[in-house]
Amino acid sequence: MAKRRADHHVLGVMVTSRAVHAVLLESDADGLRVVRRFSRQRTSRLGSGGSGLPDVQESETSSDFTLQIGDDTGGGEENMFLGSEFGALDVGGEGSGPGGQEGPSTFVLELGDILAECRDAGYPNPSLAFSLSAAEVNQQEILLPQDTGKSKPRDDSAFSRVSRLGKDKDADTGSTSRSQLLELLKGHHKGPVKDECVAFLPMTPTEEGMQRYLAVFPRVDDPVAETVRQMREQEGRRMPSIRLLDSEVPLYLGLGRAAINLSDSPGGAEAQSTLIVRAGSEDTLALFIEGNVLQQSENLRSLTAYEAPETICSRILLLQDEYGIGDVDHVLLLSEEREDDLIDSFEMFFPDARVESLRGYVPQVVSEEVQEVPSGMTVPAVGVGLRLVDDPRYQGVFEDVNLLPKKLLRRKLNLPVSWHVIALYIVLFCTVLFFVARFFKMESEIAEHRRNIQQMQAQSGSVPAHITDANTLQQRIDSLQGLHEQYMNALDVLEGLLRGSDMWSRALEKTSRQVNKVSGIWIESWNPRGNSVQLVGNSMERQRVVELAERLDANISSLTFSEIREWPVYSFEMDVPLENALPEAAQFLRQQAVASDTARTDSLPVTPASLGNQSP
Repeated sequence: MAKRRADHHVLGVMVTSRAVHAVLLESDADGLRVVRRFSRQRTSRLGSGGSGLPDVQESETSSDFTLQIGDDTGGGEENMFLGSEFGALDVGGEGSGPGGQEGPSTFVLELGDILAECRDAGYPNPSLAFSLSAAEVNQQEILLPQDTGKSKPRDDSAFSRVSRLGKDKDADTGSTSRSQLLELLKGHHKGPVKDECVAFLPMTPTEEGMQRYLAVFPRVDDPVAETVRQMREQEGRRMPSIRLLDSEVPLYLGLGRAAINLSDSPGGAEAQSTLIVRAGSEDTLALFIEGNVLQQSENLRSLTAYEAPETICSRILLLQDEYGIGDVDHVLLLSEEREDDLIDSFEMFFPDARVESLRGYVPQVVSEEVQEVPSGMTVPAVGVGLRLVDDPRYQGVFEDVNLLPKKLLRRKLNLPVSWHVIALYIVLFCTVLFFVARFFKMESEIAEHRRNIQQMQAQSGSVPAHITDANTLQQRIDSLQGLHEQYMNALDVLEGLLRGSDMWSRALEKTSRQVNKVSGIWIESWNPRGNSVQLVGNSMERQRVVELAERLDANISSLTFSEIREWPVYSFEMDVPLENALPEAAQFLRQQAVASDTARTDSLPVTPASLGNQSP
């Protein structure tokens, strides 16, 4: 399978408490399209390694229990019955997982399975963009005091100007900075807040002119951050590039803006009043948009897609009356169940509005064999992937939101080679470095020798004065030749004196050495005969007599056989020649004399004058 470039592929991942939905987007010269869809059910796993069950401690009064709804410390808006649909439903605290579990619930296996399937399909390294459902993040509406927003009027149409609050630390929005909004958020929210993971969405002002912002930030038990940490800590796993983490509210707000721009509605986008409703299997999300600015966001936990469409419509109408929102011009619907029935019901309840599905404004899968209706959660997965592609239809519609810590955005360096290859590269580098240094050293030595030769040639150009005289040179040559003749005569006399002086001792030595090497032979007599020696002896075997004769280069003159005490005995006589060679001492002296004479002859300088005096 051929691999595609990672720059043109984006994997948008939508994470809910029950499932992980992913969509692979491909952008090329032909346009933008959805290549594949993935859906995996999440299993119950804890990032902190718990048992997955809440702690139950038995006591003596284990049969007694107390059921308490709300806070017993007093009344007020926080204890309002059904206020904001039971609030955030943080039963076990913000750091608790589902069912009171401590620690974030990860989806390592599900994401690893999706990435493996992408690699098998030829997409090994797509850019990752995550999105969390509205129930998986914290949302807090912030209302600014009157004196904060008086200095500069707000322009509701310039939503791109306010989107800088999600990126720049001290970006100005009128007279309100990000640091002021963070301070107000920490005053309203009791749990911990990471400053770098908070995004502020501008909202329409109140009737009194007070500015409003919706703060969106992940919970302490953020499953995406914990999943990324665990997958990067796994040995041998190379994670693709992780770009951002978004949430449903900013994504649907951007898709609503894109739908307003693409629908070509009369009156322009500024006059539009848009309603976005997402009915899911766990909750229902409703967004009211005035122009391009968010007007109200509500997460209905008690309302799901399995309810009757009329029930969902009536609950949305109650919200519209509760917040005092006027007529709606455009309704965008998205549901995991019975979406067509929901569209029919909203057309009946909102007769003057344009009602349609939100799916029509995002790319759809066109290459899959099974053309079943995809889950509604694939739409936000496509939406978060659209933030990373270069498509003019979606430029400038999304808020600049990124809820991931900066340290998780930095890609971990994983070399695609083992340490053996690295060690081999180091050895190869050291070897090349050694030979390069050796080459330069030898080059310097060669240059030094060349300089010395040039100096010697310059010095040899001037001949000493006493050598320029040809007669003097000839006298020196004659003197050396006379001395050489005296040495050679002396050596001849010495050789005549020494020749034959050690002949008998060497013959005796040679005979004794060879007899010892051939066992089973003994010599009875040794008789000289001119230039040879007659040996008389006995042997236990005939072959040994022959072997001794071969070693001494002797001639066997007689060989007799007899038995002595039932043992065979061979009596022999052989003539051993004597060596009349020059002694080794004389040979050594002659070699030394020849070597000395040659050296002196080579050391004599040769000039043209001397060569001219010599006879041909």
